[in-house]
Amino acid sequence: MAVKIRIIVEVYPTEEEERVLQAIKNVVSYNNLEQKKVTVLGNNTKRIIFEGLLISLSKLKTKIAIKRIQEHVRNFLLKNTTQNSSYLFLNKQAAYAGNVALCETRNESPLGPITIELIAEDSDELYSAIVWLTEG
Repeated sequence: MAVKIRIIVEVYPTEEEERVLQAIKNVVSYNNLEQKKVTVLGNNTKRIIFEGLLISLSKLKTKIAIKRIQEHVRNFLLKNTTQNSSYLFLNKQAAYAGNVALCETRNESPLGPITIELIAEDSDELYSAIVWLTEG
């Protein structure tokens, strides 16, 4: 599978960047990610973008299975599919605690979510990636 992932997170001035990065490390295989871009937004908020391969989500896959929320995650990813990509939002505070909690919208997480995007060559490959991530 050549499916790529992109993780986007915003670090607000009231947050410690190390804690936000730890939240990401708690739900994905951080060693397989490459930091691609850091942008400082107008309110001193940093937007950090990481990229990697689908296998980087192995830890997330395990956590989804342990919580038995595969169907919910699959439905969320299918609902958010556009052509060859999809996304989900994870609650940043829950991720810091090592838990997986989906956010239905970007505003549901008080400090912004961790956005995980799946990007495939075509819709079949994307569907296969969604099935892989959400299988039991």
